[in-house]
Amino acid sequence: MRLTVGNFPSRLSFEDRVAIGGALGFGSIPMGADLVDAYMGRNAICELKDLMKKHNMAVSTINPGVSYALEGEAWEQALQKAEERIAALGCLVTKAGFSAPNRWPKTVGEGEWDWLVAKFRAYADMLARHNVDLVFEFLGPQVGRPRPRQIMYPWVIGLDPALELIRRVDRPNVGLILDVIHWWAGTDGDYETLHKVKGLPLMLHVFDLPHGIQRDTMEDGDRCLPGEGFIDLVKWLTIVSRDGFDGDVLPEVLGSRGAELAEADSWEGPKAISKLYAELFAQVK
Repeated sequence: MRLTVGNFPSRLSFEDRVAIGGALGFGSIPMGADLVDAYMGRNAICELKDLMKKHNMAVSTINPGVSYALEGEAWEQALQKAEERIAALGCLVTKAGFSAPNRWPKTVGEGEWDWLVAKFRAYADMLARHNVDLVFEFLGPQVGRPRPRQIMYPWVIGLDPALELIRRVDRPNVGLILDVIHWWAGTDGDYETLHKVKGLPLMLHVFDLPHGIQRDTMEDGDRCLPGEGFIDLVKWLTIVSRDGFDGDVLPEVLGSRGAELAEADSWEGPKAISKLYAELFAQVK
């Protein structure tokens, strides 16, 4: 498994994150559309390759600016721009992110599924031309919880609906961003459900969940560092590892704990993250 730069102090530049991450044993870093545009606007691809090589780092995923919510010309333009960004990064990119709606304002029927599947197929087919996998993140029922008198219908709201979407899209390069809180909220914390992702392209978002949270009141920011909560992360990672996963793991602590990490010392904060996750990975057999 390869630890991805995450929960670094917000003041750090991309170059700082690469340098500090590489020095502390992180192996990869994500890139978003704005970052790709800004960096490639002032640097050549050879400079990015040299930077990564110097610090023994790789690009974990790129989020190239595509959203399923876009329609018509806006969708086509976003897809074209995304392909330009991916092409600009060349062989540095192996996975690109996406998302799916966990709720919908009307009952979801075959028409809605066909619409979403068409978006996923268009994106996946574009990525396949560049030997890139599409990994999408499904959101759990704690995200976008309906307000009083607001009717929202569930859609890709957990692991099983996400797997149904993958089945319908029917492209070999489509997989998941598997996030601990969304998995837990949508599966009642059944570790055996993790076997269902075996063989898929994967990226993991790994952190702990604090003691005492309840599924019907929890918020997406209810996250903490490994060892501070109740999730058996060794078991969690062991299952996916024994099923063949050996990819990128992103620390993604949000809420008040994440805010603390964003203001931490530029070196000591990432060092603490690296130590915690190295200790966690060492227990995965």
